[in-house]
Amino acid sequence: MGVIPDTMLAWVKARDEEDGMELIECPVPSPSADQVLVKTYATSVCGTDLHIWKWDEWSQLEVPLNTITGHETCGVIVGLGENVNSHSIGDFIAVECHIADWTCDRCLEGNAHICENGNIFGVNVNGAFAPYFVIDAANARSTPSDIPSIHASVQDPLGNAIHTLMGGPVKDATIAIHGLGPIGLFAVDAARAMGAKKIIATDWDNDYRMEIAKQLGADIVLGKDDDIISTIFAETNGKGVDNSCEFSGAPLALSNAIKSTRMGGVLNILAVYGTDPIVPMNEIVFRYLKVNGINGRKMWETWDVMHELLNEGNLQIEKVVTHSMPYADLQSAIQLMLKGTCGKIVLTFE
Repeated sequence: MGVIPDTMLAWVKARDEEDGMELIECPVPSPSADQVLVKTYATSVCGTDLHIWKWDEWSQLEVPLNTITGHETCGVIVGLGENVNSHSIGDFIAVECHIADWTCDRCLEGNAHICENGNIFGVNVNGAFAPYFVIDAANARSTPSDIPSIHASVQDPLGNAIHTLMGGPVKDATIAIHGLGPIGLFAVDAARAMGAKKIIATDWDNDYRMEIAKQLGADIVLGKDDDIISTIFAETNGKGVDNSCEFSGAPLALSNAIKSTRMGGVLNILAVYGTDPIVPMNEIVFRYLKVNGINGRKMWETWDVMHELLNEGNLQIEKVVTHSMPYADLQSAIQLMLKGTCGKIVLTFE
């Protein structure tokens, strides 16, 4: 594993302003009793990281200055806290970023991903835009060693997509994916791998990502020039889809999803809206829709399903991960994300 250095260069939210990110020399952390020390192999860049870069209202409330950011990551364990017996030096792991206390009512009912007292790795505690990081052993999820690190690093957003899909029927179902950011693209891929009968993907005008959706196996890809609702009904024998998944955070996409889901169907929402959207509630009531708000990944049901899919080899992660670059180039990755001419971007440390 080599000698662990005393210090490292890490990306820190250092200034109270847009961007405000600096590559700063920081001490390599030491694991507490229940933590592991991980040597970072790859960390992907998330929309959350873009929010932090923009320093929007949410970020200012949630991210303490001088936090090392980055939460979608994988690496190899190089140090163990004194209480850790679940892992070994050399284990290849990926991180579940929702850190739970495992004692609150939500944790005890099986919803640790929404722990009432939880933290988020790389948001309000130090993360993985750095060569080393510490994480609770429970959150260091063993990962098949034959999965490339660039692919292993995206299990967080891939898990988001799978969790969202699993809010409704998938196998032999008709599914609409609204919003083709990286999570939406992972959802197209996962829906195909999980046996969906028909996949309809929608975006506004990002031709780059709409083309990726076609390559991933979406049967129909619709954009701003299409009549989304009428086309979905035409493609589903006038019924609407069984399972709508809204990832865009666009009020119009939410309305389209509600109005194009079949009677008694399911709407799953993993999106953040800049302002509270006007929701056609009568459509929800009279169409007898089940609406699920989705947050993160079930701990650990989602991870189990995800690893089954990864082991089966039917996912096409290489089509969603369009760019990789050294971690020192985080600013270049952010600029590429702002332009939208990318799928998922992964920063490498090897």
